[in-house]
Amino acid sequence: MTTVLGVDGGGRKTYAVLVDAFGALLGAATAGPSNWEMAGVDVARDAIAEAADGALAEAGMARGAIDASVFGLAGVDWPSDIDRLLGAIGPLGLGGPCRILNDAFVALRAGTVQPWGVVVIAGTGTVAAGRNPAGEEFRTLGEGAIFGDFGDEFDVSELAVRAVADQYTGRGPSTALSEMLCEHLGADSVAAMLERLCREDPRIRSPEVQILTPLVLEATERGDLVARSILERIGQALGEAAGLVATRLSMRDLEFDIVCSGNLFRTPNRYLLDQLELEARRAAPGAHLDILEIPPVVGAALMALELAGPRIGVGAKPRLSSAALKRFWGEEPSA
Repeated sequence: MTTVLGVDGGGRKTYAVLVDAFGALLGAATAGPSNWEMAGVDVARDAIAEAADGALAEAGMARGAIDASVFGLAGVDWPSDIDRLLGAIGPLGLGGPCRILNDAFVALRAGTVQPWGVVVIAGTGTVAAGRNPAGEEFRTLGEGAIFGDFGDEFDVSELAVRAVADQYTGRGPSTALSEMLCEHLGADSVAAMLERLCREDPRIRSPEVQILTPLVLEATERGDLVARSILERIGQALGEAAGLVATRLSMRDLEFDIVCSGNLFRTPNRYLLDQLELEARRAAPGAHLDILEIPPVVGAALMALELAGPRIGVGAKPRLSSAALKRFWGEEPSA
């Protein structure tokens, strides 16, 4: 029986699944973060080992018994990153061929029927990536706004704080985010809240303010135009990135899915998504948005089955998707 390991690792959690060629979930586990850029190589290695061993233990299998493994990891941005992580993962003694790649590509594989298209990730970081029908791949750098990738949750938070500061100084319009952010931080006034941020957290990296996306989404639903403009700006940037990928891969005249994955998309917002689709279609009119509604680790497992060689069994993807959705997100598949 063919058995493969799929791993999806990011800045918050690491997911591992052990599956057979028919999509049966034999074992699954989670661990801490495995983005080596944020946590360090040793922490990333330990998280990957913990998740993999947890899945193997549930299936009653040893490390060397698997036929192939695929690791989709945040922080794999350059060839040297692959070498660095192979040096950490190789000694684990996992059986069969192994592939390490950026986590965007496993999300892409999870979200499309065919193994090609474009994916936009927006969570603790952001990256756009794609694969065309010829198998050619391209991705943006995924190294933050300084390097051209704008639109992650930190960017949303920074724009929210700036909007509040702009209202306070008179540079910008009134926004419900001022009152909401004060309440969120337990501040008596906007002035006190801004002073606290300036003195204690000028880079907006403390846990209580680094992810303000839920506040922005809530303000948008209340009809706040400033919050809406923040999400439209983020959507525009992400759509431009998706269009760039499609252009570089000569997909302008094709119909394909743009898979949207990451925490920013877990609560779909029409202003964000409409702007993203509008910008992407400027470059590729045949593009269609598709929110990833299953754990991306499903894509890692499917790629591991392809790496192992045998033909994936009919119905393997929906079977695995249903099991992984229930196991990791506690949700039943939608009808």
